[in-house]
Amino acid sequence: MAKSIPAYLRLFNEQVPPPGAAADPVDLGEVCSAFERVTGLPLRNLTGEAKPKDVEVLWSAPVEPGAEGTPGHLRVGVAVVSGESVAPQTDLSAAAELAAAIARLWRELNRTREALRQREADLAAGVPVTPQAEAGRHLADRIERVLRGGAEAIGCDAASLYLLDESTTELKLRASWGLPAGRLTAPARPLDRASADLEALAGHAIVLEDAAAQRNWSAPEEFPAAVCVPVSSPTVPLGTLWLFCNRARPFSDQEVNVAEIVAGRIAADLEREMLMTEGVEGARLKQQLAAAERFEHNQRPQIAPLVEAWDVAGWTEQAGRVGGDFYDWFVRPDEQLALALGDCSAQGIEAALTASSLRAGLRSHAEYVTEPGKLLERINRSLWTSSAGDQSAGLFFAVADPATGRLRFASAGHLAGLVLSARDCQAVLTPTVLLGLIPETHYETCERLLSPGDALLIASEGVCEALEERGGRFGDERFVELLLPHLGESAADLAGRVRDQLEACAPLARYDRTILVVKHRGAAGAKRRPR
Repeated sequence: MAKSIPAYLRLFNEQVPPPGAAADPVDLGEVCSAFERVTGLPLRNLTGEAKPKDVEVLWSAPVEPGAEGTPGHLRVGVAVVSGESVAPQTDLSAAAELAAAIARLWRELNRTREALRQREADLAAGVPVTPQAEAGRHLADRIERVLRGGAEAIGCDAASLYLLDESTTELKLRASWGLPAGRLTAPARPLDRASADLEALAGHAIVLEDAAAQRNWSAPEEFPAAVCVPVSSPTVPLGTLWLFCNRARPFSDQEVNVAEIVAGRIAADLEREMLMTEGVEGARLKQQLAAAERFEHNQRPQIAPLVEAWDVAGWTEQAGRVGGDFYDWFVRPDEQLALALGDCSAQGIEAALTASSLRAGLRSHAEYVTEPGKLLERINRSLWTSSAGDQSAGLFFAVADPATGRLRFASAGHLAGLVLSARDCQAVLTPTVLLGLIPETHYETCERLLSPGDALLIASEGVCEALEERGGRFGDERFVELLLPHLGESAADLAGRVRDQLEACAPLARYDRTILVVKHRGAAGAKRRPR
């Protein structure tokens, strides 16, 4: 019977193209040919340093080839025919701009292709933790079946599995076949009194052919004959396997070997179950960590504040998937621009949780506390009263006036700050007590007037430590010399240059690192643009 689909529910099904229907990969040669048809100027991707004989090179840019290609250069020139240059169909500067855009797009395409290649390899290496059909049967049922099969294979009437506790001092009956069900409630046996089990755990099979031998070896059950073998993984002893017989009898070497094989099967089942449990739990934790990572990323401001007088940018990199560094900005109800950089002392999940509460407190208090120093004091008391004394953080908070270029700010912890201008470079922050340590700490509000074109750089403690590991310092002569020539660039470009310096001296982050750049555009009296 056909069923109609309700009008209020629609499901989107992705239409996968049939094999062979996918478009061919973009080829740089096709792009070069199209460029030449439009502009009349040859565009070539050349490897090596050889200069083409039929082209007079006017512009050149390096080309990233991807994982397996050969480095080359994308070059624009004027075609030469019979020793004379052919007149182009378009302006040379416009053609160079178009070629530069093509080079940037091609580099980005190659980076994307390489990231996709690595991602597919990562997915191929992933091991699914979905239980198979056999795993649907409870572990106790599976072990009992193995015990029964092993006992019957060597002519025994009962079998039992004893496993060690975490402290390796007792053996507890965990599974059995042929024994009364009530035996599972029996107390654990002290290991130091279980002679046969101790000998078996040392790697020897114990064969008891009569009742007297069982008494001498402290067998766990009263049977005329029994055999005891160790149950262990390749590296860890797990317990012992006992097989009992209702009559006195010897056990052949082949029968002892069968008992050891059964013990190996049980050890494999136990280890598989432990690995399955750890795998499922690990996958669950991985999903939760990914959710925390997305949440942390989404908390960062994604667009610059809509205040014409100020240009603001930030960059952060955590040492792990999540961390305690963050930057933030927002426009307060009084039209003042609020700026912040936080640096929590812990690492990983603990730091991320502290950062989340710190950011929430900052946003909440900033609505009605006007002085930055007073704001830090409120947050300090909140952090101190809401934790067990193990949460601390550094925090920079500033209020920027859109009309005058004035900054009022306060800082807690070991953050670093610089004001860059065409004239000089000045440090503006000094170390103070971290938030969350002493509830009565006073934080001073400072003031700074930025001239048009001046920039304020705030760095977390991890930035300073990363530079110091390579003999540098935030704000030293070399650091400033690399930034001052680019003071006319945007805040985002300046943040990128600081990031490049950090990645050059410490490409593998051991610390959470964050940069906040605030630049005065010089639009005096500028008002906030409408949203």
